[in-house]
Amino acid sequence: MAEAASRMLVLVTAAAAIGLSACSGGGGGDPPSEPAASVLGKGLRVSDVLGEAEWFDASDKDSVSCAVPADRTVNITGVTVTALDRFDEVADGALGNLYVQDTTPEPGEYQGMTVFDPAFTPPDLRVARGDVLDMFGVMTEFLGPSSGYFGKCKTLPEVGGTGSFRFEGSKVPPKTVPLQDIFGYENARRYMGMLIRLEDVTIGNDPASSNDALPSGGRYTVELDRTGIDTTGVDVGDYPKISNELYDLKNEGPPLAKGTQLKSLTGVLTYFYGFKIAPRSPEDFELSNVSP
Repeated sequence: MAEAASRMLVLVTAAAAIGLSACSGGGGGDPPSEPAASVLGKGLRVSDVLGEAEWFDASDKDSVSCAVPADRTVNITGVTVTALDRFDEVADGALGNLYVQDTTPEPGEYQGMTVFDPAFTPPDLRVARGDVLDMFGVMTEFLGPSSGYFGKCKTLPEVGGTGSFRFEGSKVPPKTVPLQDIFGYENARRYMGMLIRLEDVTIGNDPASSNDALPSGGRYTVELDRTGIDTTGVDVGDYPKISNELYDLKNEGPPLAKGTQLKSLTGVLTYFYGFKIAPRSPEDFELSNVSP
């Protein structure tokens, strides 16, 4: 009850602030001498801390001489939770990450972020999709596990730190992206960690499962048809696939046999040795009326 009351108080405060912002000038009296505070906070936005990977080096296949930026402390405010990883597809405890995005009605580029193993204040805070948070922590351009880097100085931008609740009920729409734009690291980095939407795509091959002994099927991926896509210079690992990172795609998803046509596909664009589109539920699929 205390947490719910706290959420309501913050939401009412945020709504009041929005009202103040909308009424500057008005018809009666002088305008306020101080501008109304932003409901999203005075901190950085994700787009302030992300950008092109200037250190990308196609000749450095093993990432041995990468000029990657040093870790830095960031205070990012007013981000919307677009997805929570609560599905342990490989049964080894690999879950818990958040995916957050700048809170804006028209998503742009470099606006999504992976939040790695977050803590919360208060510690018992339980966040949900649509919650707006402030994140204080360390931003890292992660080169990959010590057992084997991603290669070519490719990195995964992520924040590890503490999230605090601001208000709830945000609805950030997915960014509609042409399929061509998520082939290749330098192209797709713009949308890493963002909720994206692809339109009129076709399943390229039957699904593949890494461990059929697990009820989830282990890592379960589906290739997209590449007909008409220019893959010149693109590493095969950077061909985007659909994955089961965020929910049980194998058992709860729509049939995705080779040739299945999707009117639209929505999901978070994740990266780990390659790009994956991770739907959050069956509602992220819109099937075409045309049979394969």
